Amino acid sequence: MDTTLGRILSSGAEGSSILARGLGLLHLVSTSSGASVRELAEGTGIPLATTYRLVAQLRDAGFVVEYDGRIHAGSAMAQPRDEERQHLVDFARPALAGAVRSTGLTAVLTVRVHTLALCLDVLTLSRGPSAVYKVGQTRALHAGASATPLLAFASQAVIDNALATNLRRYTSTTPTAEALRDKLAEIRTRGYDVTHGELQPGWTAVGLPLLQRGEAYCCLSLVGQSSSIPDPAAVVAVLRDAAVLIDRNLPETGAIRLWNPSDPTEPGDRT
Repeated sequence: MDTTLGRILSSGAEGSSILARGLGLLHLVSTSSGASVRELAEGTGIPLATTYRLVAQLRDAGFVVEYDGRIHAGSAMAQPRDEERQHLVDFARPALAGAVRSTGLTAVLTVRVHTLALCLDVLTLSRGPSAVYKVGQTRALHAGASATPLLAFASQAVIDNALATNLRRYTSTTPTAEALRDKLAEIRTRGYDVTHGELQPGWTAVGLPLLQRGEAYCCLSLVGQSSSIPDPAAVVAVLRDAAVLIDRNLPETGAIRLWNPSDPTEPGDRT
């Protein structure tokens, strides 16, 4: 048991033991996002039945989310890096709408919340089969180009944490943990990802991260049935144009925003 967790749980001796247990679970989830309820119970020393009840309350309050039997930090525990994230949807929507009009594909805006990808916005013109993303939905970071760039440009601690969990195989092309490490390196080299059927058979996604201080603060992606994306390179070009527009729309914060580290003419390089 780490020192901070021990101090939190011991505070229940003079205060509320229920509050101390809840705070202990929050601390453990924030440092070990992706643990099972049993692992949380073992880590805090709280009885398993009590842990289930506390996790259910935290889930209902938005502090944790359950995904594939694992408990992750929820949006209520995510701290925005600055005010612009709170309004990112408003700044990004014009660029996403333009990308949808020019390609006919579905545009998705995602951000990372600990070891999950949170969908902030989805725009589409199609009334046919739709992509799996919905606003407010969370998904694992290891599959799909709307999520993998967020993981590729996360800290090493986040990457290790994500890889340590049981990676769900959605389809036969969902990467394994071993393949994912090589894939993340490729994404960092070229600055974007193209996935084929990692979440849905017959669907292709192209995702481009916007970076700030070396980490992705959001990911722009265009998703569609594979037959509608014969040339992913053309889709990447559309996403780059959208990234430029978003970069121009965002308020100045004094930080350079890079969206493709291998491109010598990043739009964040303001001269």
